[in-house]
Order: sequence, then structure tokens, then C-alpha cells
Amino acid sequence: EHKGEIDAREDSFRCTAEAGQVLLEREHYAAEEVKEKLVILASEKTSLLSLWEERRILYEQCMDLQLFYRDTEQADTWMAKQEAFLANDDLGDSLDSVEALIKKHEDFEKSLAAQEEKIKALDEFATKLIEGQHYAADDVAQRRAMLLERRSVLLEKSSQRRAILEDSYRLQQFERDCDETKGWINEKLKFATDDSYLDPTNLNGKVQKHQNFEQELNANKSRMEEITSTGQELIEANHYASDQIQGRMDEIVHLWETLAAATDKKGSKLQEASQQQQFNRTVEDVELWLSEIEGQLLSEDYGKDLTSVQNLQKKHALLEADVASHQDRIEGIKLAAQQFIEKGHFDSDNIRTKQEALCERYTLLQKPMSMRKQRLLDSLQVQQLFRDIEDEEAWIREKEPVAASTNRGRDLIGVQNLMKKHQAVLAEINNHEHRITAVSQSAQQMMDDGHFATDEIRLRAGNLNDHWTQLKEKALQRKLDLEDSLQAHQYFADANEAESW
Repeated sequence: EHKGEIDAREDSFRCTAEAGQVLLEREHYAAEEVKEKLVILASEKTSLLSLWEERRILYEQCMDLQLFYRDTEQADTWMAKQEAFLANDDLGDSLDSVEALIKKHEDFEKSLAAQEEKIKALDEFATKLIEGQHYAADDVAQRRAMLLERRSVLLEKSSQRRAILEDSYRLQQFERDCDETKGWINEKLKFATDDSYLDPTNLNGKVQKHQNFEQELNANKSRMEEITSTGQELIEANHYASDQIQGRMDEIVHLWETLAAATDKKGSKLQEASQQQQFNRTVEDVELWLSEIEGQLLSEDYGKDLTSVQNLQKKHALLEADVASHQDRIEGIKLAAQQFIEKGHFDSDNIRTKQEALCERYTLLQKPMSMRKQRLLDSLQVQQLFRDIEDEEAWIREKEPVAASTNRGRDLIGVQNLMKKHQAVLAEINNHEHRITAVSQSAQQMMDDGHFATDEIRLRAGNLNDHWTQLKEKALQRKLDLEDSLQAHQYFADANEAESW
């Protein structure tokens, strides 16, 4: 406005100067005064222009300063907002939340980068003011220094925030992996800690399933190793949650060790169950054999004749050999049971009970086996006796018709011949007496010993003695009858001879 007014008076200044110059050229009487006035006017105009220029520079500096203040205030306000943003301590509690925070921070960094040009321009503006010897150069320099320092701190905080968010992201990834692995381990622990080995049903299938399970564990061992490796890297990198990470690592390692121990234990139990199943099968086989042997020993068939008894004795000898040959199996079962017990088998009480019961049954075979052997010997003895009795009975039956004959002869010579024959029969009967006596004594001895067939022995021996007595009586009677006949025929012979004489 002032410059316009000065410019508007330029023509007036020029006209005045020209008029004064004309007066000087005409050598006006007041030329000296005019010249002096022109010099004063020119000097005052120059002073006015100089003053105006100084004022213009001052105003421009004031304007620049106000612009600088405005920009610095705007920058201060903006940085205050950014500082408030960076003052947020929220690091997220899940992958999604951390990702959202990182996204916000990336947007913040973009905003920070966008403001960098303004800060740079403001820095250059301040430098220009300072180099232009602005009257407020010291204040500008101080404000610029404060602004740049604040910007530097802001950038540093932003970088720190970025780093800690990345650490938080890695932490949440670690936590996620830990949670997934923990869930997987807990799920597998249900299988590893069940007691399916107690049920022998489809045991081979269970063993195969457990082997597949062990292979799955080996295949997933890398998951636990990756977790510990990642956790260790985070701790070595001085992660802000190192204690938490160490705790999770310890938890996962402990769970894995628990799973591995449970798996090994179940594998051992399944192996024990498999071995016990084989043990039980062996025991069942022997029990079945024992039942068969016990059944044979309970048999009351001791033979009906000498041949059948001898066959039964042969069969019993084979049975005794069979029982003796099973001694090794019984000892093997005892040894296996003892090993199970010493190794702490989960069903050792039942195994011990089965083994003791089996051994007791086997031991108890000896008494009935010995009794049956003796019974068969007794049966053999009685059958031999019965055969001897039958032989003697047959002999008696053979001699009875001769001894009981009613033929007394038709004449003296016939009677004498019959007498000779009967004397031979009597001699034969007398000579056979010791055999009857021996058989009777054997029978009596067996009865005295309490033989199981005492009644039948008594009956048969009694019948034999009766038949023997009858045979002797009949032989004696025939002797008497023949003697009577001899006397009668002798008498008749003498009478006939006397009559003839």
C-alpha cells in the first residue's frame, strides 16, 4: 500500500526534478536553493525507498517467521498425535489382533513417511531463515532443533514399536503352535494312557495299532523340536516375553515326555499282555491235557479179563510217560510266571494264581495215577486168579464125569480094570490137590489184603472149593462103589467056580 502511494507520486517526483532542472539550466536566481532542494528531495526519496525496503524485508521476515511458527505448531500437533499413538502398550493377545495392530502400524509408518517431506521442507525453510540472518534466527534454530529431535525420537519409538509388534507376532505364532501341539499331545495322551491292554480281545490288532501310533509320534517329534528351537531363538534374541516362552517350552517338553513315557509304558503293557496271552494259551493247553488225564484216571474200567487188563496197563504206562514228559512244560510255565512276577507284570497276581493252580493239579495227578496203577496191578492179579480158578474149574469139570461114572463093570475083570483106572484118577486128584490149595491160598491172601474184588474172589474161590470137595467126594464114592462091585463080582466068581467044581 505504501509502495503504491510512492509509485503513484513518481510522476510528481519526476516533474519536480525536471522543473528544478529547468530552473537550474535557466540559471534561476534561486538556482542554488533549487539545487539544494532537489538534492534534499532526492535524498529524502532515497531514504523513503530505503526505509520502505527495510520495512518490506522486516515484514517478509515476520511473515516467514509466522509461517514457520504455523508449520512448526502443525508439526507439533501432528507429532503429539503420533506420540499418543505410539504410547499405546497394546501388543495383542492373538494372531489376528497382532496382525491388525501391525496393519495399523504400517499405516502409521506410511503417514510418518508422508509427513517426512513436510519436516524436510520445514528444516530447509528454517535453514533459509537462519542463513538469511532472520532477526529471530536463534528462536528458529532452537525450534528446528527441538522439532528434529522430536522427530528423531518419534522415528525411534516407531521403530521400537514395529520391532516389539513383530516380537508379539512371533510370540503369538509360538503360542499358537504351542496350543496346537498341546492339544495334539493331550488328544494322543488319551490313547497312550488307556487300559485297552487289559482286554485280550484282538490283542494283535491293538499291538499293530500301537506300533502305528509310535510311528506317528516319531513323525511328529519334529513339532516339539521346532517349538523348542523357535522358543530358544526368541529367548536368545532377548524377547520381552522370555519367561513366558520358557514356561511354554517347559510345558510342551514335559507334556511330550509324559506322552513318550505313557507310550513306552503302554507298549510294554501290550507286550506283557501279548506274552501273557501266549502264557495263558500254554496254560489252557496244559489244563485241557490235565482234564483229559484226570478223566482217564477217574475211569473205573480195570479190565474184564487178563488181556484187557494187560492192555489197560500198557495204556497206563503210556499215560505215565505222557505225564512225565509234561514235567518240562510245567517247569517252563513256572519259570515264565516267575519272570513275569520279577519284572512286575501288571497281572502278576492272576499269573501266579494260574501257575500255582496248574502246578497243584499236575502234582495231584501222582496220587490217582499211582492208585490206578496199583488198581490195575490188583486187577491183573485177580484176573490171573480168576483164570487159574477157571483152569481148575475146567480141570474139575473134565474129571467129574470120570469120577461120577456109574459104570461098575459087568464082570470081575471089567471091575478090576475100572478099579485100576479109578486109582489113576484118584492119584491124579491127589496130585492136583496142591494146585487147588495154591489157588485158594492166593484167593485168601487177596481177601486178607482187602482186594477191591473180595466179594467176587470169595464167591469164585468158594465155588471152586465146593466143586473140588464134590469132585473128591464123588471120586471117593466111586471108589467105594467099585470096591463093592469088586467084592460082589469076586463072590459071584467064587460061587461060579465052586458050583462048577
